[in-house]
Amino acid sequence: MYRAMIRAGALSLAVLTIPAMGQEVKTIDPVVEMTQQCDDDDAGACARLGNRLLDGDGVEKDEAKGASILGQACQLGEMPSCTMVGFLYGKGQGVERSAEIASAYYAYSCHGGEATGCSNLGLAYIRGDGVPPDDKRAAKLFQEGCTLGATAACANLGSSYSLGRGVRRNQGKAAQLFRQACDADDQHGCYNLGVLYRDGLGVKRDYVRAVALFEGSCEARDASACGNLGSMVDDGRGTTKDRQRALHLHDDACTLGAAESCFTLGRAYQTGNGRDRDDARAIALLERALALDPETPSAGEAKKALALSQPTPALSAPVVKEEAQGNGDTDVE
Repeated sequence: MYRAMIRAGALSLAVLTIPAMGQEVKTIDPVVEMTQQCDDDDAGACARLGNRLLDGDGVEKDEAKGASILGQACQLGEMPSCTMVGFLYGKGQGVERSAEIASAYYAYSCHGGEATGCSNLGLAYIRGDGVPPDDKRAAKLFQEGCTLGATAACANLGSSYSLGRGVRRNQGKAAQLFRQACDADDQHGCYNLGVLYRDGLGVKRDYVRAVALFEGSCEARDASACGNLGSMVDDGRGTTKDRQRALHLHDDACTLGAAESCFTLGRAYQTGNGRDRDDARAIALLERALALDPETPSAGEAKKALALSQPTPALSAPVVKEEAQGNGDTDVE
């Protein structure tokens, strides 16, 4: 009883004591303290220690040990740690990758009221990642996570309504959920809200508003936002038309993994429209576009453009072989 009270009241930072005259000042290493507390089954201390080991924060980085200690925190009832262990299994970080184990941890944490666990489990059902694909189940989990306070779950639920996956399509409801997530600084929600404003879905079309939303998400390094912003700048929709700025945005988007932007930038290098012609650079970008997404809408055009960029093989000259001895006739191979 008393030990628990003392442990709960312990400080996680170094503690300085006021010494008597001539007494040596002692400090408590926070990592040592967390380790001791974790050994005493303090779930919060295990969670903090596990995350420090994952990040190498004040301690030598050790992902395997961090995952193990977070698993201990989960067993002690620290639900965010259960979600984190699920994430690690999903990525194969510190543990052997297993989508099935990841989804099991998400289910456990969601059952324990952890909002992000519900959202991540919903994504697993959308993708069929470790669980059978089930759009309806996913939408219910997104709703649960959103209600519990996970802004990502609200954004994901908005996508379900916008696409009509697991729920009846409702662009107005989607816009409401995207706005809720965006107001909480979820850039995925902001980006999706920008798409609705650009296309006039569930809201009145507003290019200026769409540009502003894409700009914020692009600054947060969202590849799709940078690419869509580049297209709007290139067309002069909601902002000043500027080919160079547009290509710069597509360059950023391509670097971040947007296949369509790689295609757009590759064509610019191939045609000399906004970039100095550079076939080698064009080929590299077009190939990257197809590698990132072979099903991208521009895949067919990218393949044709690649064919145009490939150098035509030179015809080889016939080889004349001279006989060491003979009547002077030649053989042409």
